[in-house]
Amino acid sequence: DPRFRVLGTAGHIDHGKTSLIRALTNINTDRLPEEQRRGMTIELGFAHLEIDDLRFGIVDVPGHERFVKTMVAGATGIDLALIIVAADDSVMPQTVEHVDILNLLGVDRAVVAVTKIDMVDGDMVDLVVEEVGELLAGTPLADSPIVPVSSVTGAGLDALKREIASVARGADAPIRSRPFRMCIDRVFTVAGRGTIVTGSVHRGTVDAGDALEVWPGGHTCRVRGLQTHGRDEAHLGSGERAAINVSGIDRHHLQRGSDLATPGYLHPSKMMDARITVLASHPRPLKSASVVRLGIGTVEVPVRVVLLDGDRLEPGGSGFAAIRCGQPLTAAFGQRFILRDHAATRTIGGGMVLRPVARRRKQSLDRALLELERIETGSSADRLEDALREAAFVRPSDLQLLAQTGVELDDLAGVFESLKSAGRYIPVPGTEHYVVPVLLDDVGDRLFRWLERFHRKNPELPGRPADAVLGYLERTTKKSLAKPLFDLFVKRKKLKKLGRFVCLPAFAPELSGADEKILSAMIREIEEGVFQPPLLTALSMAKPADRKRIERLATLAVALGELVKIDATIYLHVRTERALREKVAETIAEDDGGTVSRIRERLESSRKYVVPFLEYLDRIGFTKRKGDVRVLLQPTPQDQD
Repeated sequence: DPRFRVLGTAGHIDHGKTSLIRALTNINTDRLPEEQRRGMTIELGFAHLEIDDLRFGIVDVPGHERFVKTMVAGATGIDLALIIVAADDSVMPQTVEHVDILNLLGVDRAVVAVTKIDMVDGDMVDLVVEEVGELLAGTPLADSPIVPVSSVTGAGLDALKREIASVARGADAPIRSRPFRMCIDRVFTVAGRGTIVTGSVHRGTVDAGDALEVWPGGHTCRVRGLQTHGRDEAHLGSGERAAINVSGIDRHHLQRGSDLATPGYLHPSKMMDARITVLASHPRPLKSASVVRLGIGTVEVPVRVVLLDGDRLEPGGSGFAAIRCGQPLTAAFGQRFILRDHAATRTIGGGMVLRPVARRRKQSLDRALLELERIETGSSADRLEDALREAAFVRPSDLQLLAQTGVELDDLAGVFESLKSAGRYIPVPGTEHYVVPVLLDDVGDRLFRWLERFHRKNPELPGRPADAVLGYLERTTKKSLAKPLFDLFVKRKKLKKLGRFVCLPAFAPELSGADEKILSAMIREIEEGVFQPPLLTALSMAKPADRKRIERLATLAVALGELVKIDATIYLHVRTERALREKVAETIAEDDGGTVSRIRERLESSRKYVVPFLEYLDRIGFTKRKGDVRVLLQPTPQDQD
């Protein structure tokens, strides 16, 4: 609703912020006894103001350098600023710092009130107006109107109200579409009503009875009632100050810095990727891996800033960074933040969140920088594609995608369609599961490296068992996609099947001349043994010291399709295994079920071999045991032909 706006004050201590708000609204925002005793704002104060059809919620912030943390919390969610500079003091250190903070937070609408004009002459007022203009020159606030006023005599107050209304009408309309989000700046208890939380609504609307989530803890609560500046309301939204009576949650789960949001919208993370800027006025560079204080929303916490495109960022410089925090934080794409030194004595700079949920990098730094540049400067489709790639094979909900990309819910379906039509969001072949194509390449590359490491360590083996490769794909993607992806990589000749083993296409087991001779002799001797083949340990070329060597070569012969493994020591030639199935099938057909003794007679073998043969056929699903006989479960080899 364009009628509603949140107005936040800014300025040095003792420049008359609270007195001016009282003159405009007849409300004293210094509500604490200590504030009234000391004549100094310590905590956030709140008031409201109506100008024509516009309704302003006002957040009065402290001006003392020790309370910049509180000022940043109060500046979160404001639509325009009221910058206050005293005519008898002019621009002071906190004036400069507060203006820097407004610029870093993306507040680009402001009105400047030059206060206490009743204490100086006209020339001094003109000089202060000129100095304020110089301070704002070259910033997004450069064209802000400057109005001389007196909170004592009332001079200039009507002109100030007109300018506030004019600037407010030119600001972008608040986002009142779903989902709802509010950063909590106060928590208190009212007898008979329970817990109350307040804040400036960042986006969306909230109604009495709504269920909300409290982050970063993830607790749920319900809205019992709503107020704004003492008035009960059925619903409240962006551009308004909200006091929300919540139930169903313990008081200690709520504090300044918590986020109150529509369930499913926000997701906590200990890592974010961002664009950061160091103020030109900062006296020294920001070094990579520095520990600083992050002010985001209404919370301030220590974080480590890891620069991605250099070891240091000079004053006035800008670059990409990974922000790592010891506790989970909630943020959304495009959200602004402030960085202060570890002692919280000076503002270093600030920035904008690009990935609110980030991971430790596994790709090259160059690729990471290109991705962040694309997120920052690219289209909605580019941001959505990146979020889908980061989420891998689990599609985030629409609400999560909004938080990660800034693409509004009403626009999301259209952006998805544009990705599909451009081939940037495709189904995994054989499934209805859509993915970003680069994910297939990423999984294929990881699988290649995984197999390559195995081949390097085991050059004599045929590869990994197919089940192990399928298990790897299940772990790195999802269970339902493992087999379709396996088939896809085989079809694309990224993988090669060797019997029940899988290897890289360029791989061939490395055998010495001696191993090749042993392998040939082994295959020939097992084939000549027909249904009474020699056990591995009884092969003529086998020596006790060569047991592992013989087992390795037998495994390779299976992979190459020359032998079939019956059990740990019995192998059949592939043609003999085929004949085995034929003869067993014939025996079962003739006798309406085959016993061990009848099958032994048919094979002209011994029980030592026939029992393992039949257990093997049961295991592969060719036959099934019913009492003392076997029955067929599969067509005979002739039928399959």
